[in-house]
Amino acid sequence: MANQPIKMDTGNKVLLFIASVALLATVIYLLIQLANFMGGLQLGEPSEAERDRIAERIQPIGRVASGPVDAEEEAADLSPGDIYSNVCAACHDTGASDAPIKDDSDAWAARLDERSLDEVFDNAISGMGAMPPRGGDDSLSDEEVKLVVAYMLDEAGIDHGWEPEDANGDENGNDEAVAEDDEAAVEDDDALEGIALDDGDVSRGESLYSTCIACHGAQGQGSPAFPKIAGQTAEYIADKLVRYRAGETVGDRTALMAPNASRLSDEDIADLSVFIATFED
Repeated sequence: MANQPIKMDTGNKVLLFIASVALLATVIYLLIQLANFMGGLQLGEPSEAERDRIAERIQPIGRVASGPVDAEEEAADLSPGDIYSNVCAACHDTGASDAPIKDDSDAWAARLDERSLDEVFDNAISGMGAMPPRGGDDSLSDEEVKLVVAYMLDEAGIDHGWEPEDANGDENGNDEAVAEDDEAAVEDDDALEGIALDDGDVSRGESLYSTCIACHGAQGQGSPAFPKIAGQTAEYIADKLVRYRAGETVGDRTALMAPNASRLSDEDIADLSVFIATFED
């Protein structure tokens, strides 16, 4: 028997309409009540103390201050360890030019067996062998140099018995400083006679340069105590090495460079110069 469609009379249609209207009105009512409820929720204003706490929590970690720098005040903030890192580490961390390693107790004990502590101080201030006066930084006072020496002795575990109040004044020898012009042109072409730069071997020069890295850096970038040599021509480097080798006073680092250059042959100088000339400025 086939399904018969459900027929609604007029009364049922009226009831269905009324029910639909009632349901719609109920939904609208509930939505209005919900909106009123949400609108009635008001967050309380934070107290002044709470606002201060919030402002403190969102303060930036650091600030950038600009203005004139007091050089003396800035220098006073450097500890002996800071000065060591800036000036002395290139040689005393590596043993370059026979410098005693900072924490090598045997090397420092041997130094103090050979001479008194005051003599060690004087050597550091005035320079000795390959070490230039004040490690190459003429701005250091006598007291600062002594503090750095004492720092190295402490790191080596040497009981030296010296205290900062024993330092002798603030003389820093600035009046005796000799300025070095690293950009000076080659003045005498005869100095390069015998140096065959055209035949220089870059690979061999790289091997020879291993002894220069401690002071001048792997790419010739220099350090706070030693000049940058990157960007110089092979002729410039060769001229300086020849003059150092000849014992000429080229600048305030002659005492350090001359002993090293004295061992170089003409071929060594040519190879080193063409290799260093590959460093980009």
